[in-house]
Amino acid sequence: MARKYAVRNIRLCTKDCLCLYVCPSGATDTENSIIDVDKCIGCGDCADACPSGAISMVPEFYPDQQEVEDDVVQSMRKLTRSKSEQERIASGLSGKLAVAIEKSNHIMAEELLRESGYLLPQSDNTKQFLQSLLDKPQPEGFPSQTVEMLLEKYEKYQEEKSMDEKSTTLDNLMAAFTGESEANRKYTAYAKKAAKDGYVNAAKLFRAAADAETIHALKHFEVAGKVGTTAENLKDGVEGETFEYTSMYPPYVEQAEAEGNKAAALTFTYAMKAEEVHAGLYQEALDNLDKEEEEINYYLCPVCGNIEKTRPDKCWICNAPGEKFIEY
Repeated sequence: MARKYAVRNIRLCTKDCLCLYVCPSGATDTENSIIDVDKCIGCGDCADACPSGAISMVPEFYPDQQEVEDDVVQSMRKLTRSKSEQERIASGLSGKLAVAIEKSNHIMAEELLRESGYLLPQSDNTKQFLQSLLDKPQPEGFPSQTVEMLLEKYEKYQEEKSMDEKSTTLDNLMAAFTGESEANRKYTAYAKKAAKDGYVNAAKLFRAAADAETIHALKHFEVAGKVGTTAENLKDGVEGETFEYTSMYPPYVEQAEAEGNKAAALTFTYAMKAEEVHAGLYQEALDNLDKEEEEINYYLCPVCGNIEKTRPDKCWICNAPGEKFIEY
């Protein structure tokens, strides 16, 4: 059996100090809590006595790494790519389950790489160790290029890690955008109510605050990098409106009707029908984006949100009179 020596993990140590009393050589009794390797005889009594599991027996010499056949390595690489792709997909989803799946795939990918013999700890200690190998004279045949490649990969990892950390700021920007957008709509509704009740100053304040929240929301959205080209924005508009009228609103209408909430069912229905119109108009604008055409005026129904390219006699969704439509 290979000779072993004891190593104490300070982070796990609970200072019960039973190791001091069972160690026959006094190797565990040191000022800095690091077990004296020169004194350690490898009996393992300290590890057996430690109630916190802070002491481990480590081989003095490790056997050479086993050869890994190419077929096994290729299979592991294939699995690693699959796990990495699953991790990437999960990272774009919301919810605790998605976070768990993301971490699970990351762990499995690391294990596969470790078994393939390609994994180094991604820490500053590793970087310092690799750099020290290049800084010191090495014997002929030393794989300096491999060490340089590993350092480059480490730097790339650090950059990617930094970008991942920035994703927290991106999440914050989008959360702030959502909050400011909601505040804008809320204050707009409050302004209409105040004006209706005859409170002119309150109505003005709410309108000013609503516009202020719009300024904040637009800046957050812009800084988050969510404003693309006009073509990209039109595509996003088509996708968003299509989702709303095909997937979001139908169950809302059904639920409201089942509960007998006629007002909610009506506003959901108005929105659902209007969103379908919006999707069609976005798609039409996208299809004709690069074509020369005359300027188009759009007319908005102030009741249901329907949009027409010509002023109608009345809205086909809510029957609001055409003269009430707002021209753009």
